[in-house]
Amino acid sequence: MKLVTSKDCQLRVEHTPRPGAPALLLLNPLGVSLDIWDEQLAALSERYELIRFDARGHGKSTIGEHREATIELLANDALAVLEACGVARAHLCGVSLGGMIAMHIAAHAPDCVLKVVLSNTTPYMPPRENWEQRIQTVRAQGVEPLIEGTLGRWFTPEFHQAHPEKVAKVGALLRETSPEGYAACCAAIRDMDQRESIRNITSKTLVIGGTKDAGTTPAMAQLIASSVPEAKLVMLEAAHLTNIERTEDFNAALIEFLEGELAPQPEIA
Repeated sequence: MKLVTSKDCQLRVEHTPRPGAPALLLLNPLGVSLDIWDEQLAALSERYELIRFDARGHGKSTIGEHREATIELLANDALAVLEACGVARAHLCGVSLGGMIAMHIAAHAPDCVLKVVLSNTTPYMPPRENWEQRIQTVRAQGVEPLIEGTLGRWFTPEFHQAHPEKVAKVGALLRETSPEGYAACCAAIRDMDQRESIRNITSKTLVIGGTKDAGTTPAMAQLIASSVPEAKLVMLEAAHLTNIERTEDFNAALIEFLEGELAPQPEIA
């Protein structure tokens, strides 16, 4: 682990160099730390130079001076992490808020991007009033009042029953999040509208959705897939955290997409 400075905050980063391998930056959902990717490490660590970090105000990263973040600010944090790791271009894989950040990077900093995986996310998430209420709640009472509802949306009832220990782990990650950090990132989602800018994404893109995702719905996944030129869409039988509820299928779809097309071979004279 190391700390990376981005403007006004310090970000906890886990970077696993792997000479000769492409870099893969993993971007987290709202309210949880980099540990949300633990289920992916075994499948990915032998193939990629992995980078994951805690967003500002999450995990062990500081909040900085912004009481309200923007998607642009969070994307700049991610780019600062890549620069600090000495990585010029990387694959991006983001879930939920992480996918929103990945969209912004792909649309506005395409030279930093290899391929993009946008999982259980959306370019636009009204109404504003829902986010205002959530911000007020977390600032007044902390994150605890939100956890039960969040876990109810993030996993299907069947997964809750079959894997209570995995649900409990995610609940623990939510409890560790700074209320101010959570609220700041809620503001970024509240103010976001990337419906037009994602049409400018030129990187090859995979969209992963959950058929039972009540937060970022299948319709939202379809919207992204139809807006980003030539994007591919994979739907998994799961709720919001497909990377945990359907780990093997998620990992397989991710790896197949990232490795599915070989680079053009030079012509033989």
